[in-house]
Amino acid sequence: MTQSLGKLVSQLEFYLSELESQRSLGTFANDVFEATDDLLHLGRYILAGNTRVNYPARIHQERELWRQLTDLLRKRSPEDQQRYAAIFGMAEQTLRFAETFQPAKDGHLGILRIIRKHFGFLQTDYGFAIVKEEPIGIRFSSGEVFLELEWAKKHNSSCSFGAESSAEQPFWIDDLLFMYGDVRYGTLPADLALHTEADVERWFTFLAGVFKQYGRDVLSNQPGIFDKLAKAQAERDREYVQKMNRLLR
Repeated sequence: MTQSLGKLVSQLEFYLSELESQRSLGTFANDVFEATDDLLHLGRYILAGNTRVNYPARIHQERELWRQLTDLLRKRSPEDQQRYAAIFGMAEQTLRFAETFQPAKDGHLGILRIIRKHFGFLQTDYGFAIVKEEPIGIRFSSGEVFLELEWAKKHNSSCSFGAESSAEQPFWIDDLLFMYGDVRYGTLPADLALHTEADVERWFTFLAGVFKQYGRDVLSNQPGIFDKLAKAQAERDREYVQKMNRLLR
């Protein structure tokens, strides 16, 4: 499969420059160029073994886009249909290859297995359920509280939580540590270095430990807990600003 997909990717690359030169001809020409560019990236991800991509969702999106373009092509002139026949044929072949690709069942660097292992207590002790799963992470929810864990380059993108009723105002692991006076809030790395499965294991072991130690009121949605967290977050932010101002003097 890889050799055939590699050939298709090379052909798409060849045609892409021509499609780019024609994109100014109209909306349809531009849409075909952009769709081909997106499809080319999908093919490259598969060839590179990129485990961060949600392939089923991405393929579904690509399928729907090319279906719409095919419907539009049928309404265009015979000349246009002939002009685009090759690229539409390659798109169909590429999608067929993509649909046979099996992504890593444990996610990127084993993250799904690692999160399930360390955060199973959310389901057994607090009644949470997995409501969303991607190759790079999992979202848990109790219906009242959410906890989202994922591979990321920043620690506040890797772990966020809060009330489902105000999910647009999340909290982070340093907020929880700060609220309980745990000095580790100030030692979290600005940039995570999750390059190996061992890195992922260490980071999510740490996060699970923090929630087991300090997360009971948050996870059980005790009255007023998120108001307390909001105050702690604001105080931590003020402390950070003051620290940065001192460094700039």
